Amino acid sequence: MRRAALVVLSLCLGLVLVGQARAPWRARRRTGRSPNAVLAERVPTTEWPAEPSSPRTIDPDRFAAGMHTLCASWRADRERPWADAIRTYATEMEVDPFVLAALVYRESRCESDASDVEGPGLGLTQIPRDLYAPDVHDGALHFFVREGTGLAEHRLATDRFPFGPTRLLMGEPNIYWAAVLLRMWRDQHETVDAEFAQEPHRHYLSHFVWGDRVRSDWVEERILIDRRRLLEYVGARAPAATIDWNGVALGCPLDGCPRVILSWLGEEREDGVREHRGIDVDALPNEPVRAVADGVVAFAGVDLPGHLEHVQVDRPSGYERYDRDSLGAGGRYVCIWHGTPADGTPRSCYMHLESVAMVHGQTVHRGDLVGTVGRTGMHRSAAHLHLELHTNDLEDPSRIMAGLLLGHDPEAERRARRHRHRVAPVASAP
Repeated sequence: MRRAALVVLSLCLGLVLVGQARAPWRARRRTGRSPNAVLAERVPTTEWPAEPSSPRTIDPDRFAAGMHTLCASWRADRERPWADAIRTYATEMEVDPFVLAALVYRESRCESDASDVEGPGLGLTQIPRDLYAPDVHDGALHFFVREGTGLAEHRLATDRFPFGPTRLLMGEPNIYWAAVLLRMWRDQHETVDAEFAQEPHRHYLSHFVWGDRVRSDWVEERILIDRRRLLEYVGARAPAATIDWNGVALGCPLDGCPRVILSWLGEEREDGVREHRGIDVDALPNEPVRAVADGVVAFAGVDLPGHLEHVQVDRPSGYERYDRDSLGAGGRYVCIWHGTPADGTPRSCYMHLESVAMVHGQTVHRGDLVGTVGRTGMHRSAAHLHLELHTNDLEDPSRIMAGLLLGHDPEAERRARRHRHRVAPVASAP
């Protein structure tokens, strides 16, 4: 019996060693990043629609203008040269310039001083130099791709800029090397996907984010959202199709739909004192917020604690009169009637705005700028868009706008059980 057990143990150990031997090299792992399992499970990779194609030809002026809209903060003297560098080096390396541009935006927010500041990586695309430095030599980036039953070494010429930390902190060299690395991952991703354990993902840019082993698709999906936004800004992608809601054509409240829901209607707030009156949609600070439908502005102002809960503000400069720390949970916000104001008329509200671009009584068209994403009225959460839909009742945007907004509510069953036993209190703050 003991001998048989030893034989079985030896066989199992042999299988483990064989499994380990399959990996052709030690996994390259990027440090400084942690997967967010909670966010990653919101939308399985299989539920994302196919990504739109990039145009075959790109007008330089429109691309630069689109980058200006996406980034909003580039210095004028760097904006056009860096946009041109993205197009040029993406074309040279045969990768999608819209992916490269989205990577620049997501990793550094296109901030001009990001080319002079070290973070988890270096420069505009936060390149982890130490991960790749051993493979950059003799004027080329060397990597292996499985061909048939063996591995073939590929050599990608990289003679434009040195792969040094000083150069990677500069704008154009960083863009160049990001294009080089995207090309490497484009060619190598099938090999590493087969050789190393992976979390599900849709695009090879996940390897740029993580290295050989993809630990989450969440960053990838955010970059692809930014890519869709840029495609819209250059006119290469039409806005997402509208959804009918009681005769009202609803569009997306943010660019680059579909977007991801972070939290849902009815979730507990303030340790159960009140319930969430809308949904929170993932977004970055200062992203444009769009009117979801035609209508008239019912409210544009601030949420204040106490008896003066909702105060109209008649002009953009008027918001500075209200200290951020004194605002109620809604912060700066806008509500829009979608029809003749009356009981039961559909209404949408957009909260926690950083800036507000509308005033009370203004006529609104779907897609008009409401303001920008912020975190006014919040104390702990990151910036996001809080969205509410109303008729005579508080409606559920996650149900009404399914397809434009994606996500599974992990707490839905628990809340349903709670509601069967008690009636939840209704609060006025989001």
